[in-house]
Amino acid sequence: MSQNKLGGRECRTDRWEYLLLGVCLLFYLLFPIIDGPVWCVDSAGYVSMHISREPLYPTFLALCRWVAGVCKADPLMIAVVLQSILAGLAAWTVGWVVRRVKQGNRMLQMAAILFQFAVTLLNRFAAKRGSAYSDSILTEGLGLSLFVFFSVFLFLFIRTEKKRYLGLTLLFSFLLVSLRKQMMITLLVMGVVFAWYELIRRRRIRRLLCLAVMVAAVLFASKLFDRSYQYLVRGVWMEHSGNSMGILCTLLYSSDPERDVSLFEDETIRQLYLEIMEQADAQQILYPYAGSGWLTTAIHYADSYDAIGYGIINPVVEGYISEHFQCSAEEAAMKYDEICNTMSNTLFRQEPLPLLRVYCYNTWQGLINSVAKASHVLSLYAAGAYLILAAAVCALIVQKRKLEGQAAERTGSSAQKYRDLAEQIDTSLCFAFVTMAGILINAVVVGLIIFAQPRYMIYGMGLFYTACSMIAWDLYTCCRVRS
Repeated sequence: MSQNKLGGRECRTDRWEYLLLGVCLLFYLLFPIIDGPVWCVDSAGYVSMHISREPLYPTFLALCRWVAGVCKADPLMIAVVLQSILAGLAAWTVGWVVRRVKQGNRMLQMAAILFQFAVTLLNRFAAKRGSAYSDSILTEGLGLSLFVFFSVFLFLFIRTEKKRYLGLTLLFSFLLVSLRKQMMITLLVMGVVFAWYELIRRRRIRRLLCLAVMVAAVLFASKLFDRSYQYLVRGVWMEHSGNSMGILCTLLYSSDPERDVSLFEDETIRQLYLEIMEQADAQQILYPYAGSGWLTTAIHYADSYDAIGYGIINPVVEGYISEHFQCSAEEAAMKYDEICNTMSNTLFRQEPLPLLRVYCYNTWQGLINSVAKASHVLSLYAAGAYLILAAAVCALIVQKRKLEGQAAERTGSSAQKYRDLAEQIDTSLCFAFVTMAGILINAVVVGLIIFAQPRYMIYGMGLFYTACSMIAWDLYTCCRVRS
């Protein structure tokens, strides 16, 4: 048996852990065995290393092709097997950490693992997509697992302040940002968590500044990786293109052409805007056609998003570039970004109310999809779940203060018992804080940039229910102590 030390507590990695690890790996490996590699709409862009794709996943698939050439195997099968192994390790790691910070509690450990399994089962059997992300050729095949690792190691760093956990947190943030631009939320999550614990709770401004520099270094490293990748693949020192289209789709969706056309000073951009809006209006994929109600609007916006971006913006802008410029594919991509950025910057001055309404509806849909599935009924469930968690957190904070007071009044083992329980509560509160920071920031950011479909929102779903189980256990323990 090997021994590990976590947060000053000696723990064992025993046969039980190896058994759970085997179960986790077997569970996720069943999906590529049964379903094989699942090819999705976006898969071709990653395999072909399209200029609009972030560098990590195309690089991962390229490495799988190289391994397949050596082993004479299917590269896509190699990719999904590796993704499934990573998913199994992520699920096991959550359980492993929960057991160690919750005094060896195997029930909470099993719950943490089963919550990760449940998210996968919902995607495979309950969702319309009918496949697990771990055996799909999508960034989520890696991203869901990497985000779990990121959150767990961020939690461990806050609890233990050990440098290795900080290094792992920064590493997984870098990988996630290089995987998809949405995962820049990890930089914001680290910023919020570090600010709360280092500035508000511990009053260590110098340490916070050091951590801020490290977070900035992750952003710099991801941009350097992106440019280096593009240079090696295309011979051009540039970042991947297409980042500006996301927010532009939303701005166009909520725009009123009769009012907003006067915002454009550049005649070329004005004409492109009018052409895009004319086609979008003909297809009834703008805000005035959304109907009434938050869910109806959110669904209409989601259905319109790709139709505006890929169906209208791309053909119109790319057609203009090919007609008026003689340039390489890379130069055309940079010109495309320039036009979209100019149009976006102009449309930010539009009447804010429709845009704000779309944003609020979309963000709320994202919060629901983070813990359930957006519908009128499940929106009530999600609201209840968040409110119950908030109430439980407040109750635990009160209990923690009482326990600390009781510990101060006692000596010996009696005082230590109360201190240990207060420490357990603090651990659960920290886990919940890190988890909710990820969920809330993801919903707020995604709500502004793109429609909040479950694919973009479920990163913290399993962690949310794990946090709930830890808090519920602490409340139960406090009731037992009082009785």
